[in-house]
Amino acid sequence: MKRDMPHYLGELLVWEIEDYLRARSARLERARVARIRVPDRPAAETVAADLEAGGSFYAAARRAMALGMTLSDDLFCVVTRDEHPEVFEAVPGTTLPPKREGEGFLIIRLVAFES
Repeated sequence: MKRDMPHYLGELLVWEIEDYLRARSARLERARVARIRVPDRPAAETVAADLEAGGSFYAAARRAMALGMTLSDDLFCVVTRDEHPEVFEAVPGTTLPPKREGEGFLIIRLVAFES
């Protein structure tokens, strides 16, 4: 079955917008994210540069892991509004800029909000 790519992408965008609006109006407290945890600013800047150049989040994560730049962590997790309020201002699919967390930096991509 061949999928009409522009139509499919349009449906996906509508779903992301609806998810964002639902999260804003219902004040959801949990979100599914993908994340890359790196030890220092140079590693965070390298990953951010890959993303800004148009690379996919998952390719950037794979490259960072291959280069030994990542700290051990799960790639996917659920975060709360209290932990990362900036996530709840984003639209699903958004990759947030590196943020200092503890000894390292965290780069988060919002996957979806949870009810």
